[in-house]
Amino acid sequence: MQTTLRFSTAGSVDDGKSTLIGRLLFDTKGAYEDQIEAVKKSKVNRSGREIDLSLLTDGLNAEREQGITIDVAYRFFATATRKFRIADTPGHEQYTRNMATGASTSDAAIILVDAIKGVSRQTLRHATISHLLGIEHLIFAINKMDAMGWSEEVFTKIKTTLEEHSKRWPGSKLHYLPVSALDGNNVATRSDIVTWYNGPSLLDLLENIEISPAAANFRFPVQYVVRPGDGFRGFAGRIASGTVKPGDAIVVLPSGRRATIKEIATFNGPLTEASEGQSVTLVLNEEVDVSRGDIIALE
Repeated sequence: MQTTLRFSTAGSVDDGKSTLIGRLLFDTKGAYEDQIEAVKKSKVNRSGREIDLSLLTDGLNAEREQGITIDVAYRFFATATRKFRIADTPGHEQYTRNMATGASTSDAAIILVDAIKGVSRQTLRHATISHLLGIEHLIFAINKMDAMGWSEEVFTKIKTTLEEHSKRWPGSKLHYLPVSALDGNNVATRSDIVTWYNGPSLLDLLENIEISPAAANFRFPVQYVVRPGDGFRGFAGRIASGTVKPGDAIVVLPSGRRATIKEIATFNGPLTEASEGQSVTLVLNEEVDVSRGDIIALE
């Protein structure tokens, strides 16, 4: 029986997330023919190629006009080895909350780095959020290597910078790959162009990484802030994974604010524990700024 790997994509604006996912879908036959034909006929084409693969994941008209990903777009594809669920998440800083939502139910995170610009603050922020959400595998896809002449020196410099920040992600398994999403080098298949790189293609890595069978981390997307007016303040939603109980230390993402669970409230009274699938209202022990779309996770 095939296992399903759930992974998210993240990175700064214009790092090539949508193009990378479009390339994976296109090269693995994960896109329908009518979708491909529609993209070929689109008046929008920022790629300079026959087809702008980034449009395979831009689901909103506003995104097509602006060239950014606002919402989280979920896509599915499969190979002979594994099934995949992709969460294509926003790169812009103002949509970081949406990025956390997409990453909250993922087993691995692909974090793109623009080889031209190098490591950005948003790159590190997305990696840290992914780590705090309990994502085991952080895959740094160093994109646009074709624009840098496939320079090993450029790749090594970016990898070294990321390794210097790796103390932010203790326990995470880190992977580094040089890729060109635009041309497909090292995405679905290994590229002969990169003679100095001996690792797998991105798809090879995704097909073969092992996800620990440990219990899922607690992840709670906030759907509503409850304020009835009597001083009560709670955060309602449905537990996406894991278990929580009063006294647990939590972190709110993407802000990073910390607090402790004071009470798990329900219509039928408080609970001593709640787990995946249950709809509850979490009450914290102190005033913490939490908004709809934030993720509450165990610290």
